[in-house]
Formats: sequence, C-alpha cells, structure tokens
Amino acid sequence: MTSILTNNSATIALQTLRSINTQLDTTSNRVSTGQRISSAADGAAYWAIASTLKTDNGSLSALKDAMSLDKNSVDAASAGLNKVIDQLKTINNALVSASTTNTDRAKLQNDIKVALDAIKNYSDNTVMNGSNWLSVKSDATGFAYDKDLVSAFSRKDKSVSISTTTLETGSFVLYDAATTSATNTTLTAAFAAVASNASVAPSTGPGVTVAVGSATGAVGGFMDTKYEITMYGGSTATESIADFDIKSLGASDADQSKITGYLKIVDATVQQLLTGASKLGSMSTLLKSQQEFTQQLMDINTSSIGSLVDANIEEESTKLKALQTQQQLGIQSLSIANSSSQNVLALFR
Repeated sequence: MTSILTNNSATIALQTLRSINTQLDTTSNRVSTGQRISSAADGAAYWAIASTLKTDNGSLSALKDAMSLDKNSVDAASAGLNKVIDQLKTINNALVSASTTNTDRAKLQNDIKVALDAIKNYSDNTVMNGSNWLSVKSDATGFAYDKDLVSAFSRKDKSVSISTTTLETGSFVLYDAATTSATNTTLTAAFAAVASNASVAPSTGPGVTVAVGSATGAVGGFMDTKYEITMYGGSTATESIADFDIKSLGASDADQSKITGYLKIVDATVQQLLTGASKLGSMSTLLKSQQEFTQQLMDINTSSIGSLVDANIEEESTKLKALQTQQQLGIQSLSIANSSSQNVLALFR
C-alpha cells in the first residue's frame, strides 16, 4: 500500500542515513585527531587511565627539569672544587721547594699567594641557581649543610610521592663567613682527620703535632679553619703556632720546622677534599642515571597512553572510505523512497 501521508520506506532510509552519518562523523574525528578516545564519553575507564598517565608524564617532565638544576649545582661545585684542589697541589709543591735552604722563598711565596687568591676566587664564584656550596655562611637563616636533591617521582595506591637524595656539603666547604659556625659532624671529623694525618709524633727526633683550634670561631671551612701547630726538636716542644689557617699561609719567613708543619696540613687537606670531590662526582653520576630512568618512564607512559586512546589510522581510513560509499548509497535509497509516492500520479492520468 502506498500512502501520501506516511512514507515508511523513506523513514527507514532516513534512519539508515542518519546512522551512517553518525559513524562517519566518529570515524572522521578519529582520523583527524588520531585518537579513538578523546573524551570521557568515548570510554570513561580508558580516558581516566590515560589522563592519569598524562598527568604523571607532566610531573616526570618537571622532575627531570628539577634534576637538571640540581645536577648543574653539583657539577658547578665539582668543577670549582677540582680547581681548588689543583691550586692546593701547587701550594704543596711550593712548600716542598721551600723546605730546602737553597731556594728563594720570597718568589715561592708569590706562587703561594697567587694560588691562594685563585682558590678564593673559585670559591666565591662557584655559584649556580643562586647558591654557593664552597663559600658559605653557616649562621645565615635557613642554611643547612644537607642539600636534598630530587631524584624520583612515583604514584602508588592513588598517592604520589617525591623522593630525594641528600648531599652532605660539609665534606667540601672551603670558607665559612659565620661568626659562630654551625656544628657539622662531617666537617668536625674531616678537620680531626687533617690534624691526625698532619701530626708526626715526636720521639727522639723532630716531630710536629696538629690540633684543631679550640677558640670560638676557630672552626670554619677547609681554608679558614684555624689549627694549633707544635714543633718538636726531640721530646721537648721548640715552637708553637696558635692560629694557623691555609688561607693566610706564608712561607717566605718561615723556618724549616714551620714549613714542614704547613706542608703536612696542606697535604692532609687535599686528601680530605678529594673525598668531597668523589662525593660530588658520585652524586652527579646518580642524578644523570635518574634523569635517564625518568625519561624511560616517560617513554613507557607515552606508549601506554597510545595503546589506550590512539586510533588505528589504517583501519579508520578504510572504514571512512566504506562509510562514504554507504552514505552515497543511503542518499540514493532515500531519493528512490521519496520518489515512490510520485508513481501514484500515474493513476490520475
């Protein structure tokens, strides 16, 4: 039966065409965006997981940047400290040369002064990200020898956490401008080691004993901590120096026993600073490794996000071509269905 009021064929054809157009819009969107899930409406679970992974990647990227800043500070301190150690070795060599009477100690003192000035310059200018770990003021507000360097970001049981690695800067502080230095066990142990390694117990022959200064403000950094030196010709003390520090070392008017004492302190200090330099080197290596690991985590997250929300472009492109063909056929079918009622006009001719 043909009705001029209701065309069921046209209605069915129109419904089919609407369905095809909806699929075509979805497929076109996937092809243009490259995603099969671009909003919660496309798949709430996958969208939520992918959004969380994207958030984590943002945090990991920020962590990587923060680690770069921390590594720059570590590398700057390491570079400055290595330069200082080189200059201390120069001073050490000058003191060895000055230990003989057949030398011009005044000229050697010039070499020592140049080296001391260079050490001070390196220490004061080893600044990175607004901080200096070689030349400090330990009584300043907020100062701490322990530096917490970011090393990891993790999400576990719906909770995020930031991990840090602590670097003890007391093993390489060179100058401390504090009136009263903050107590630091690493520095205290280092200075005690310098004093112990520089001491030669007197017996029947010459010797020297070294102790860390006991007066207020005597303890600072490796360059400005004061030592008490006592020289022995035998079992009896022949001379003592109450306030010796490396930053004001002078060899031009020193006698043989003094130079021996100076030499031992400088050499023992170099050994302690080499330990500090090794800590900085190890920390730099650790941060570099953590940066690489963080990048690997970001790559894994990116891959996981892709497997959840990315569209299969080959499949979607094929489907798009098929839907375009179906759309053309749907339009043709609708046209045929709409024209069927016109055939009734033939009955009135």
